[in-house]
Amino acid sequence: MRILQTGYHFLSADMDSIWLSDPFKFISHYKSITIQGQTHKTTKLSGGFVLVHATSEGRKFWREIILCQQQNLARIRTEKNSKRVISDLTEQECINNRLHTIKVKLLDPYLFPDGRSFFEQQLPQRRGIVPAVIHGNWIIGLDAKVKRFQAWDLLASTNNSCKLVENGIPYHEHSQKTSIQLRIRVLTYNRLQSLERLLQSLQTTDYLGDSVALDISIDRPSPQATKEEKKAWEKVVAYLGHGNRNASKFR
Repeated sequence: MRILQTGYHFLSADMDSIWLSDPFKFISHYKSITIQGQTHKTTKLSGGFVLVHATSEGRKFWREIILCQQQNLARIRTEKNSKRVISDLTEQECINNRLHTIKVKLLDPYLFPDGRSFFEQQLPQRRGIVPAVIHGNWIIGLDAKVKRFQAWDLLASTNNSCKLVENGIPYHEHSQKTSIQLRIRVLTYNRLQSLERLLQSLQTTDYLGDSVALDISIDRPSPQATKEEKKAWEKVVAYLGHGNRNASKFR
């Protein structure tokens, strides 16, 4: 709290995080943001890498987190025999329960991956992205974490003092070249111009070598549809094609 009060941003990072490069190159400096951090399960924030901005909102928010942690600690001490899951009483839960009250920035999950997306799903590797910070979570036990880091050549030392690594910690590129199978489903009716804009956008998108399948479904006019609606619908059908005789105009 003293760090925030003196005007410096406050960074909290778990000990099982590996820094491959300077993460501050990817941090937003907008003062309107109260907190930013590693993405957890798409919409939540992970406690593995959290940056609180030294603003009035940031200081107020972190006071609430400290109070929440103090209350949780008191609960743990008084509920020793309780079957309540301890993970429900962590700093991460304190933060996520209050995210709706502040402006949050979730960091790029490819640059700040968690243990599952990096070691198991290997999502950054498939995109050819070298992460800035890898959180070594999604595995239980210190020994298991150490062995996994060693298997990926991401551990400089297992002693109390790390040896100097002149060329940085080696990084294993993903050895498999299997692309991700994507399927895009488009639902349309009678708005041809909107459909054309969408399809043009899909055509110009860089899918990074992944395989993409496109499904387009056209809704049929209801019996109550006006003549104008039906004519507009027929234009969409003519544009996309119908059967072997009516080839699609979309290329």
